[in-house]
Amino acid sequence: MPYYFTFGSSRSFPYQNTYIVIMAADFRDAVRAFRDKFPDIHENCLNCSFWYDKKAWEKSGKSVYDGIPPAEVIWTDRCWGEKTDGYDEVYIYVPETQEIIRIEEGTGDNLLAEDVEQGYVDYIYYEQYELAPDMPECDGGQILLEELFRDKYKCTADCIPDVLSMAYGSYMYDCMILPQRSENQ
Repeated sequence: MPYYFTFGSSRSFPYQNTYIVIMAADFRDAVRAFRDKFPDIHENCLNCSFWYDKKAWEKSGKSVYDGIPPAEVIWTDRCWGEKTDGYDEVYIYVPETQEIIRIEEGTGDNLLAEDVEQGYVDYIYYEQYELAPDMPECDGGQILLEELFRDKYKCTADCIPDVLSMAYGSYMYDCMILPQRSENQ
């Protein structure tokens, strides 16, 4: 869920006259991430002008910054739920689109000679499925990478913002990582 932190003109702020977005599991998670990056100057006082949840931002904050991109976007480790270590495939649910996306590291066999000539060395593969009784595949694709997947990302879940951007044209979608079933279940 996105949380928006705005900054006025004071030079004590990390940014002036702009805003940042923190994608977090909840407000407490967002504040923790904000304070980790921008410690309080005055005890128990966030180093920003104001903060908004998504609903309040849409109602009153967004109009001030309409058309202006955030100065920074921060994703917390908990923003999408339980993030698993490693490079196994990841499934996410995107409530706004009612889709499930399967994400995995590319195997290397889909790179064309022209991709390699343009400097691509790896890719992310993803499939989108409608949340319907028969779960039809509705879209998908691959994101070409100029560095190896495992050098760019610490785990598969770390590429979620890039997949959301490719699939929907924006990383500003709420989603949640779906738990993997263990082999014992």
